[in-house]
Amino acid sequence: MRFLKTYGMCLAASEIFLLLGGYMLFDFQRHPFLAFASIAFLAAVLISVWLAQEERIDALEKRIQDLEVPKDS
Repeated sequence: MRFLKTYGMCLAASEIFLLLGGYMLFDFQRHPFLAFASIAFLAAVLISVWLAQEERIDALEKRIQDLEVPKDS
């Protein structure tokens, strides 16, 4: 579900870029929307991987802090 939200945001941003004149930078004669959908998909995959790594790093930092802090028992 989170990936779909990221993909939707990337797709919306790329379509807005396309409609505001970004199509002049690329030569997508037959299927400009399909090309931008694939670009948005690639961007969403990269962003999702980056966010997943960030969550894993945060979890590891928390585990390390829990191990370093002495418990008063």
